Amino acid sequence: MTNIISKGIPIVFLLMISQVVLAQQVDIYKSYKTTLTISGTSTLHDWTMTSEAFTCQGNFKVDNNKITDVKGLTLLVPVRTLKSGKGAMDKNAYAALKEDKHQQIQFSLVSIQQQGDVLLCVGNLTIAGVTKPVEVETNCVLQADQTLQCKSKTQFKMTEYKVEPPSFMFGSVTTGDKIAIEFKISFKKNNPTNTL
Repeated sequence: MTNIISKGIPIVFLLMISQVVLAQQVDIYKSYKTTLTISGTSTLHDWTMTSEAFTCQGNFKVDNNKITDVKGLTLLVPVRTLKSGKGAMDKNAYAALKEDKHQQIQFSLVSIQQQGDVLLCVGNLTIAGVTKPVEVETNCVLQADQTLQCKSKTQFKMTEYKVEPPSFMFGSVTTGDKIAIEFKISFKKNNPTNTL
């Protein structure tokens, strides 16, 4: 009887460990379809710039087809992928963003709070070489095909990042300081399951 019990203990122990590991499984998801829109105002008309060529990667923990945690989320936007459809505006925007020295806009996740499908992401946003903490509310839903669809929007002033609002036509047209940034990102699983 003692032998049966002693042989059974390692098996039970391994089963317990496996359950803990399964509870901590996390998958790396990489963006495969992205849209970033920056919108603002000017003394002439409202304006937008869009990028569809940036990358985002994160470690998402999924239980019962629901996202329960996010780790290590990073987003990189090459400045020159931002396009307005107007060459002069793009050129002035790149200059204002100091693209010659700082080629990317970057966001790195620090912490997260979750309420259902809504994730309150707290992280560091770097623009034109200046890094500041921001809070971004994100709606993130796991689809039937196991892809993730995430949408978020935030607002701030360009001068908070020491970016001088661009002007056009020899200064006769000036842009407003406040801008809105909207993200739409589709993720797919990039690797076999790992553990946190």
